Amino acid sequence: MWPIFACADKFVTISFTPDSLVCCWIDKTDRGTAPLLVHAYKSYPLNNLELEQLILYNPTVIKKYITSFLQEHNLSDAFIAFALQGPAVKEQFVAMPTSTPHRTDFNVANARNMLWEYRYLYSYDGQFIFYVYSVPRSVVLQYKLLAIAAQCNLITMTTQTMALLSAYQHLFGSAFRRSQLAVDMMRCNNKIGDIITMDAVRRMVNMSALSSAARPECLEEVYRRIAGATGLFWSERFE
Repeated sequence: MWPIFACADKFVTISFTPDSLVCCWIDKTDRGTAPLLVHAYKSYPLNNLELEQLILYNPTVIKKYITSFLQEHNLSDAFIAFALQGPAVKEQFVAMPTSTPHRTDFNVANARNMLWEYRYLYSYDGQFIFYVYSVPRSVVLQYKLLAIAAQCNLITMTTQTMALLSAYQHLFGSAFRRSQLAVDMMRCNNKIGDIITMDAVRRMVNMSALSSAARPECLEEVYRRIAGATGLFWSERFE
C-alpha cells in the first residue's frame, strides 16, 4: 500500500500576470477584526519574456521564484492555488434568457481546444448575466507541468476575475445580494477589481505582517492581488 503524505493546512496563492508573479501565504486568524491574515507576500517582476501572454517561455525561472518563496517560508507541504490573468484567458459577460442554461447554450469559440467555465452573476432587464472564461488546453497543461516540476500541491486553477468574484461574495457573507452585485458591476462596467475597495480588503484580511519592502507595486494593485487571494481561500472553504 502506497503511503499518503499529509499536507498542512497552509494555503498559498500564486497569481500569474503579464508582468509579474505574485505569491501570497494566507490563513485564518483570531487576531484583530479581519478573519484572515497575510503571513507573507512577494511580487517577482517578469521583464525578460519569462511569461508572455500567459505562455511560459522560461519555466525554469518561474519555478525558481515559486520554490524560493515556498522554501523561505517552509511551505513545501502547503495547498496551492493558481490564478491566471492575461491575453490567453478569454473572458466575456454573456446575457442569457434563463438562469439555468445548458453548456451547449454558450457559444465558446474553438471550444474543443479550450477549458472553459461559466458563473451566473445577476439578472438585468429580463436577461441573466453570466461570466464566461476559457483558456487553451495547451496553456493549462503548461501550468500543470510547472506545478509538478515545482512540487506544488496544486488544488485549483482559475482566473483572477473568478477569484475576485468569490472575494466580493464573501465580503457580504449572508447579506450578499445579486441585485447589489448588478448595481456595482454596472457602475464599474463589469470590472470587479474596481468594486472591491482598499477599505473592504482591510476588513477581510489583516496585512500587518507585511513590510513596505514586500509591497513594491502601487498599493492599489497589491490590495487587488490580496483580494484575489482571499477569494481563492474562501472558494476552497478552508475552515
